[in-house]
Amino acid sequence: MSPHNPEEESPVQHLQLTTLEVDGHAVVRLKGELDIATVDDLRSDLRKARQSYGDHVILDLTELEFMDSQGLSVIVGCHKAVTAAGGSLALVAPRPIVRRTLEITGLSGRLHVFGTVEEAAAPRETAAS
Repeated sequence: MSPHNPEEESPVQHLQLTTLEVDGHAVVRLKGELDIATVDDLRSDLRKARQSYGDHVILDLTELEFMDSQGLSVIVGCHKAVTAAGGSLALVAPRPIVRRTLEITGLSGRLHVFGTVEEAAAPRETAAS
């Protein structure tokens, strides 16, 4: 084991959100930590993304370092809202710690999880062909 070196640690205590449109989907990229301190930022960005790009939403979790129950709650709320509006929610590339949270809560079986944004944005009818 290497000695503890505080300079090697880079605690991420904020959430960076980037929204763009890919093939008719609102893609929201999350970087950092999604917790009680940052859920309102995500909730606000999801609302704006849906207003701008519609109810087909992709959450790119590639760079999400951590997610607590508050973050899960926002994702579940978004899923309910977009599906009620005839849209969809897909998650992309959750890191192992985030994937584990989804598995423990049973959400990994209820939400669509993809490896890439392109897979998530592919039309469902042609994605299997």
